[in-house]
Amino acid sequence: MRILIITGKQAYQKVKEVVKKYNYVDVHMANISIAAFLTPRMIIREIKSLEKKFNKPLSEIYDFVLVTGLISHDLKVVEEETGIGCYKSTREASDIPLLLDNLERIELSTREYADIQIMRYLREEAENLIREYEERPLSQGDIKIGSLKVGDSYPMRVLGEIVHVPWLKDKELERRVLYYVESGADMIDLGMVPNEDHSKDLERILKIVRDITDKPVSIDTMNTKELIQGIKLDVDMILSVDGGNLEEVLPYLKDGNTVPVVLPTNYKLNIVPRGAMERVEMLEENIGRLREEGIKVVGDPILEPINNNFLESVIAYKVFKERNRIPTFFGAGNVSELLDADSNGVNALLAAIGSEVGANILFTPEASPKCKFSIKELKVASKMMFLAKIRGSIPKDVGFHLINYKDKKFEEVTTYKNYQVPVINAEENPKVVLDRVSFKIELDREEKVIVVIAFDRRKNPICIVKGRRAKEIYDTLIRENLIGRIDHGAYIGRELQKAEIALRIGKRYVQDFELFYNEFWED
Repeated sequence: MRILIITGKQAYQKVKEVVKKYNYVDVHMANISIAAFLTPRMIIREIKSLEKKFNKPLSEIYDFVLVTGLISHDLKVVEEETGIGCYKSTREASDIPLLLDNLERIELSTREYADIQIMRYLREEAENLIREYEERPLSQGDIKIGSLKVGDSYPMRVLGEIVHVPWLKDKELERRVLYYVESGADMIDLGMVPNEDHSKDLERILKIVRDITDKPVSIDTMNTKELIQGIKLDVDMILSVDGGNLEEVLPYLKDGNTVPVVLPTNYKLNIVPRGAMERVEMLEENIGRLREEGIKVVGDPILEPINNNFLESVIAYKVFKERNRIPTFFGAGNVSELLDADSNGVNALLAAIGSEVGANILFTPEASPKCKFSIKELKVASKMMFLAKIRGSIPKDVGFHLINYKDKKFEEVTTYKNYQVPVINAEENPKVVLDRVSFKIELDREEKVIVVIAFDRRKNPICIVKGRRAKEIYDTLIRENLIGRIDHGAYIGRELQKAEIALRIGKRYVQDFELFYNEFWED
């Protein structure tokens, strides 16, 4: 096999360097500075000039051609006119070896960058490996909660809590359950209301949830009446049992399939141990009483917030799991909800800690805006940690990642200093000239769309345009002749792109205000 890579002058040396160990690869420098500016016509000209040089068709020398750079065009026409396959390489030159090493595993494309194909392949491979483990029978210490296998043989399960469920209207509860299921929750937790008794509402609540999903359902309460009613209604798991309510719920647990999450506390006597060993011993005592009766349990040493006994609680998890082959509950939301940081990286690190200490259930609500998407984030993090564990690797390049707001690789080329032309410093125009149509932009998160309301000069609504992408909306506004001024078109494009980013990442969008204002950057 022989491959020709076509690139621009600027990237030529770098591409040559990264492929030097592949003796079947040649690199051709096109007559253009930046490869991203190459068009299919230009590539065809480069190929024909090489054929003239070699005095034979390029297809008799190479199996196919790869083109580097962020080329937006479809390269299909190149093969149609030259007879040799021409495909898009990776977006970054440094990823070309990854492509060359995985050529047999992917199907090169004239439209899609090869690294996207590679990531898709790696993800499919990872999903297949996880699926293989999911099909394995229960091992010692593993249990079933409903139909879900839970334990060290499987990925950590994500339990998403819907808070204050009794206060929700039926339609709102349905909407939240659907959202949690779509986000990847393995189990749904119904958070009750502290210091209130809603045991009579549980039958109605559980029916709503079970009509939507067959995933295991738990209830989260320290109200004994609610716990007992939940067990009677065959809820899959209850949060939580401790020394204060254990004897009251024990008779009901004996006769059913409900799995209790057990705490190292006695809230009735206000006993909450602080030290790691004290916590482990009290948890073992509470669990022991239940296991005497043959009841399957989940242990929860209780993960504490940062700067509030966090490290001691992590030590308790490690010690507890070393001494007990029992599925363990890890309250990630106890930390993420009480830390002023974006949940993305926080959840990745919490899942890593959970994996290290042998946790099996990752628990989180999505109570605060900064923790939106926590269920999805923990689900991905769980897969990352499980793949790393079974492969004996670190959680890097495993097929899944949580790099959403930065870049794993960062290659930028600054070229403007090469051009001998005047440099004009940008300056905002203080004058505002109104267009004949004005727009109000807002988000509909339920439909996951951007909404643009068009008004005439008298502020009468003309029409509404909806879409998910900024480009499809401004293309529509232009097509409908709703934009009359160039500066207004630039403004609308900027605002729509902000709206699209806000919709994708769960950020608040307010028209005309900065999306990412943060005093950290204002220096």
